[in-house]
Amino acid sequence: MDEVEELEKKLKPRGEVSIIGCGRLGVRVAFNLLEVHRGGAEKVYLFDSAKIEKNDIVHRRLGGKVGEYKVDLVKRFFGERAEVYRTNINKDNLHLIKGDVVIICIAGGDTIPITREIVNYCHERGIKTIGSNGVFGIEEKVYIDDSQYTKGPAKLLGVKNHTVVGTRKFIKDGEPITPYTLDEIAKKMVILCLKYLYYG
Repeated sequence: MDEVEELEKKLKPRGEVSIIGCGRLGVRVAFNLLEVHRGGAEKVYLFDSAKIEKNDIVHRRLGGKVGEYKVDLVKRFFGERAEVYRTNINKDNLHLIKGDVVIICIAGGDTIPITREIVNYCHERGIKTIGSNGVFGIEEKVYIDDSQYTKGPAKLLGVKNHTVVGTRKFIKDGEPITPYTLDEIAKKMVILCLKYLYYG
């Protein structure tokens, strides 16, 4: 019994993760990471300037209030393990990014330029990066690719060693985004993140 207790004491959170964007995908990633037991991330940094709106059902289902900052909702659960920034990452505040792994969950408009800036900034500092590559589709397979070899806009990043997770379907495909797809993408992002934290 003593031996088991000693092993349990060794299973502590390790490493730091930045989650950039706490929308429908980012909040799932954050909560999945929080639920990792006997390990996981020691510290999480959250970046998003958006507030919860009526149509942010997943945030409201998790207890968020309309008008509350999305990052503040996550902070309530993470407590001291989370540091929040009520701002969006842009080329002028890249220095705020920190940790061992960065998970990029930004959406809306042309995200390629800022994603490229984030990935290049991180790689110069030895930080692993994970991003999305299409979240649309009704019943789609979720792929894990290196951005330089994938199909779709992530290839336009022109970077190496950046892992992307997604359906490879985009707004132009005219299909909706389902919660099931976002759940699967978030799951795979967190598994990748844990592998990076534990195995490098």
